[in-house]
Amino acid sequence: MTRLRYHSALRTHPGLKRAVNEDAALSRDDVRLWVVADGMGGHENGQWASQTLVQQFETLAMPSDPQTRGGAIVAALTAGNRAINDAAQAAGATMGTTAVLLHGEGDDLLVLWVGDSRIYRLRDQALEQLTRDHTLVQDMVDRGLLRADDAEAHPMAHVLSRAVGTEPQLRYDSRVEKVRPGDRYLLCSDGVSKVVADAELAELLGQGGIDGVADRLIERVLAGGAPDNCTLVLLAAEEATALRFATRIMPGAAPA
Repeated sequence: MTRLRYHSALRTHPGLKRAVNEDAALSRDDVRLWVVADGMGGHENGQWASQTLVQQFETLAMPSDPQTRGGAIVAALTAGNRAINDAAQAAGATMGTTAVLLHGEGDDLLVLWVGDSRIYRLRDQALEQLTRDHTLVQDMVDRGLLRADDAEAHPMAHVLSRAVGTEPQLRYDSRVEKVRPGDRYLLCSDGVSKVVADAELAELLGQGGIDGVADRLIERVLAGGAPDNCTLVLLAAEEATALRFATRIMPGAAPA
């Protein structure tokens, strides 16, 4: 098993058309946990929903036993779903949030999602979307009722088929994949993915250090009009032994 270390960069911006940022995000490199949430329900409701969910992970004490950490993460997601759904029922309002989440355990990476926020992986300059949108239009594509090429322009493209907090019983999807040194992962709200095409994402994600990449991604979304809130967490996986060696030799002279 390859020992990996992760470094992340988090950026969020309300965009150019929205007065309130309904997105929320979390980066906990210390416990290898990263989250992006995009609230729905309008202004305060959406903002409250996304922040309520992310707070579940901010306060999550990761178990010492690696075998139980996945269960603790799902329990936190379920608790967030219950809190949002209870508040929506009490207020007679619509509240909810998307969620995308990564958790690293050795060279395994838990990928978990609800809604249409996305996770991408850049490996050897090839971009792959690891999540599948929970939208009515994507469901139509999956059933053969709509061509994939027509999905983005469909008038119902923004309608979610799943979200955290909209139902008493949470429905989520997950997968586990093996991480390789050099992999980069992007978690983002649809305010990013609907503005920057996959080909451009692949090009931008491979250019330089991830802090600079994160800045340039937000700048690109703003240059594209930023009609929605835009939030991202960019994650780089590196071999731990290589990082320790580099740290040891860089401050001094090169070894003889």
